[in-house]
Amino acid sequence: MPVNAVAENGAAGFSVLGTIGTVFWAFQLVPQIIKSHRRKDTDGLSAWLLLIWVAGSIPQGTYLVVQNINIPLIVQPQLFSTFAIIAMAQCWHYSHGIALRKCIAAGVVTGAVAGGLETAFYFLCKLGERRGTSAATKTMGIVGAVLIVLGLVPQYYEIWRYKEVKGISLWFLAIDCAGGVFSLLSLVFKAEFDGIAAANYIGIVVLELGIFALYFTLNPRAKRRRQELQSEPTTETTATQQQGDEETPEWSRHTTLEKPPQQQNQ
Repeated sequence: MPVNAVAENGAAGFSVLGTIGTVFWAFQLVPQIIKSHRRKDTDGLSAWLLLIWVAGSIPQGTYLVVQNINIPLIVQPQLFSTFAIIAMAQCWHYSHGIALRKCIAAGVVTGAVAGGLETAFYFLCKLGERRGTSAATKTMGIVGAVLIVLGLVPQYYEIWRYKEVKGISLWFLAIDCAGGVFSLLSLVFKAEFDGIAAANYIGIVVLELGIFALYFTLNPRAKRRRQELQSEPTTETTATQQQGDEETPEWSRHTTLEKPPQQQNQ
């Protein structure tokens, strides 16, 4: 096969798999938002996870816009940060009892600040590019990738605190993990392997597979503990009643107007 044909096939493979991964990562939080809205509860879902992801999407979005890779990759962090802000506002409202209007206002302000910072970083990177250095652009890419991976760490704390995987949508995790797998596979078709991107994708997939493993390990145990706690009050009540029957004299079960059997015989 000619070299040009191989290169074209590689570029096509990278584009297709990369686009699939991008679509997954753009809408990964939608199942989480739907679940939180239906249950009106976000206990077990880390708001820090979402906040770090919003922060990470700022340098990541800056890097992709400056690089001008393709439209899906440029749009992805914008959609991702938008859904992350919505999910974070749900945490504020459902878990912390903050008024809905205040949560909406805080979400809008957070989005405006994120957009303003991304714009400022964009011009800063462009200024560096015009001066012949891409250090700022590369820094944005690395910082964004690191924050996206580190964002999953607070979720492990929530799992440790509740002793089970609670609040987080498994569909969200599955879609996010699939996005990482497709994005990782797309690197195979690149002419030059991107080690930083590969480490980012592998880190995300490993940490999310770890959450799945904890779900299948801890949640059955948590379910058994809840069942045992529900049955304990009945057992304790029965034992208390039996103990009371043994300690209470026979004559004291009569009304106060009645005398003990010995006195009645007298």
